[in-house]
Amino acid sequence: MILEIDDTKTIEAVTREFTDCYPFLKIEFFDAPHGWQQASSFNYLLPPDKKIGEIRKKHTPGVLEIHAWHKTGTVEQAFKKIFGLNIQVFRHHGAAWIQTAGTDDLTLEQQNEIAKNATQELMYGTDSKSQNNRTA
Repeated sequence: MILEIDDTKTIEAVTREFTDCYPFLKIEFFDAPHGWQQASSFNYLLPPDKKIGEIRKKHTPGVLEIHAWHKTGTVEQAFKKIFGLNIQVFRHHGAAWIQTAGTDDLTLEQQNEIAKNATQELMYGTDSKSQNNRTA
């Protein structure tokens, strides 16, 4: 995916573009950085209606190319290095979203697949395939 960042975009717009590409993942923006394998404090969570220009010091527009094989932590670091933005990737887990802290070495594809499987297991049960085969 190609993600264009400029000061006029809102957090919500960037988040939506990311989730359109990775439906079981989302990114959230924070006012403070976090370290590799660390969670972000919700005390610093920024609201989705904020414009990117209001939350960063580097105001140069640019493009970030994000691939499924990129590690979660690498994507988070790229946002910081290139745009001066503090983000955290979250993974869908049933009705909740959990931070991917501690799994920064997994790729976006792996994170998305883990979230997809966990959500399906919670929705349909862990033995849904064999149950479907018995009733078919």
